[in-house]
Amino acid sequence: MRLKRLYLLLLIVILTSLTTSAVFAEEASASESPDVSGTLFKHVLDGNKLELFPFVPEITLPHGITMHRLMLVLSVLLITGLYSAWIKRGDLKPKTRTILLESLVIFVRDDIVYPIMGEERGAKWLPFFTTMFLFLSVLNLLGLIPAFKTATGNINVTTAMAIIVLLLTFIAGFKGLGFVHFFKNLFPEGTPLGIGIFVMLLELLSLFTKSMVLSLRLFANMFAGHLAILSFLVLIFVITPFFGFISVPFSVFTYTLEVLVGLLQAFVFTLLSCIFIMMASTPEGE
Repeated sequence: MRLKRLYLLLLIVILTSLTTSAVFAEEASASESPDVSGTLFKHVLDGNKLELFPFVPEITLPHGITMHRLMLVLSVLLITGLYSAWIKRGDLKPKTRTILLESLVIFVRDDIVYPIMGEERGAKWLPFFTTMFLFLSVLNLLGLIPAFKTATGNINVTTAMAIIVLLLTFIAGFKGLGFVHFFKNLFPEGTPLGIGIFVMLLELLSLFTKSMVLSLRLFANMFAGHLAILSFLVLIFVITPFFGFISVPFSVFTYTLEVLVGLLQAFVFTLLSCIFIMMASTPEGE
């Protein structure tokens, strides 16, 4: 049974690669000398064109809606719909799908939030970090569907997520330590005034740097991964069609790896956000 599922998953990945290749073939046939870089970035960058199937006219999204905005809305609707429809209170015998969704919450609780924040403080932050992990995971995985695009491959989306974490870092620090003690906590004890102020400024700057790194790490990994898949496929039309015997297996391998990268990046972003918020709201020495 497991072997059949593995074959089915492999078939889906191969069909996805071939579908993407068909899209490139259509664009390559439209011009004798296709713009390779333009074709690559067209399928990675944001836009208002929805391509459902190869050789089918594009659909223009209305009212200024872009693909990345559509992905954000779809991810919210998908998460809300699944948890609303599948999880019901009072079930004496939960179904497999219910256990699966609950296991995601338990994973965030037991492997991210509670080990870092503890049970008392972690219980208050668990809904936020669970939502963040699910939201980023769905966004990353939606981008692997050929007709869709990866919203986390947009620096504006990842920056917005990082700004939310930065604001919550300051809010948690001010609430947990107080406004004055928050900055005093950045000042190392037992150091001269000049050096202490310099270190405090570095620590304050590091809060912004950490958020910037959060944004860039997620953006770079998702953008580069999808660009690598498309680059392998476009080589078929740049070099020779026979190169498909090499580029398609590489694309399938990269596609499979991208599934793991998407989940891993959601985990890393959530984990580091939890650490940053915890560090900012904890007195020095604890």
